[in-house]
Amino acid sequence: MNRVVVSAIGGIFFTAGVALATPPGPGQHFDCTDGGDTSCATDDTGCVSNTKANLKCSTKIGKAFAKARVSAMKCHIDQAEARFQGTSENGAGTSEENCERNPGNSAKGKLDKALADLADGGTCAPVLLTNAALEEDEIFGAGPDSLDAKNVEIYCDSSSGVLIGDDDTGWVAATEDMRKCETTVAKALSHLVKSVIKCHDKMDSKFFNGKDFDEETCEMVVPPSTKGALAKFNKKRDQLALLGICPACLDSTTLDAMAAEAINELDTENGSTYPCGL
Repeated sequence: MNRVVVSAIGGIFFTAGVALATPPGPGQHFDCTDGGDTSCATDDTGCVSNTKANLKCSTKIGKAFAKARVSAMKCHIDQAEARFQGTSENGAGTSEENCERNPGNSAKGKLDKALADLADGGTCAPVLLTNAALEEDEIFGAGPDSLDAKNVEIYCDSSSGVLIGDDDTGWVAATEDMRKCETTVAKALSHLVKSVIKCHDKMDSKFFNGKDFDEETCEMVVPPSTKGALAKFNKKRDQLALLGICPACLDSTTLDAMAAEAINELDTENGSTYPCGL
């Protein structure tokens, strides 16, 4: 029987012939530029949480934004469907505003409460809350990167000649098949975003605790795994292609580009939820 020799130096255990996990540690960049040599997330900005308090704070911020994005997308779906059924621009727009941003039980209202609770708790690094506020202003604001402005990417076919209206871009579906396609794409995209945010949080938690984590397998398409966030999105893409119900502006190539853009944005913005230099 072969003997396994184990030695302890400074509380760190080394096993002969066994490579131990050395992912980036607390405070180090996810991409291993300043520490770690396994599980390096080369396309993700940001750093591993430096304390347990900030770890918990980043997790809660990530979850709150994931829920807010999914909820806001549901508001847009309901608005588009109401317009398709003949509800007036003002009527559908008022309902969408109540759903998306009014104080209380709206998508933004719940996010506001979650961030306020974190601020009241007094354990989060101030920059985490500042970054969260800036991100909230971006996605719920009126700029080009807001959810309202990007609505036209999903509700992109103008053949009906009728705008969704209010402060939301996009066009009312011309047919029932088109409406079904747009709704499916909206749901798939929101769940892709939610899943990628979850992958980023798992990565932060695993690295903080000195454990390897394959963020790419969680996030992308890495055969033989079919459980990645993008793999699940692609399954919906392929189902829609087989059904043949989508307008030309939502063909498979366009959906690939939309998914890639969403993932790239989340990877680029990762440093906001998991900032360096804390």
